[in-house]
Amino acid sequence: MKKIVCSFVLLGLLTSFSLSFSACGGPKSLVIPKEKARDVGDWKLDIVDNPGDFDMVDEVNIQELLKRDDVKVVLIDFWATWCEPCKAAMPYLEEIYQENKDKGLAAIVITIDNKNPTFERKIKEDVAHLGVSYPIPWDYKSEVKSFYGIGPIPVTYLVDKDGKIRYEHSGFTSEEIDMPPLREALEILLNE
Repeated sequence: MKKIVCSFVLLGLLTSFSLSFSACGGPKSLVIPKEKARDVGDWKLDIVDNPGDFDMVDEVNIQELLKRDDVKVVLIDFWATWCEPCKAAMPYLEEIYQENKDKGLAAIVITIDNKNPTFERKIKEDVAHLGVSYPIPWDYKSEVKSFYGIGPIPVTYLVDKDGKIRYEHSGFTSEEIDMPPLREALEILLNE
């Protein structure tokens, strides 16, 4: 009798999960519809380090970045030198960036570290060690972090050409768990 009850409970849970997944539209549910997406805002941040791509030297202005002809989607990630999950995610974000930069992806990884020479040195060391090739803006006043209402980090966003946040993900567990949804959402947005 217990086996029959357990079987019905398991069947009910699987059916419920399957219906909820298909009702959400499968992978397209990862992307926030434009009409429900919030604005990325109008902000600029000083750059603490730019190890490679883009011609930005002193600051990142998100609205100016979105106006560039070669940019379709902007990946924004918030991190800090003391955040181990943030640093664990960065090589995978770099890989995604390298695979998609010629398709219209721009990437900026915003540090929320305090502004002082020790953190500046540590940021540059981490960026070099992790092999990052995009600008690292510095939100040392937490203005952008507060505007987005960010608590724990890392937090990753994909912003479309219209300045709408169309994908949002908090935390980092592993490449296998966190990167496939980001890749799927990015592919959808790059092909819009």
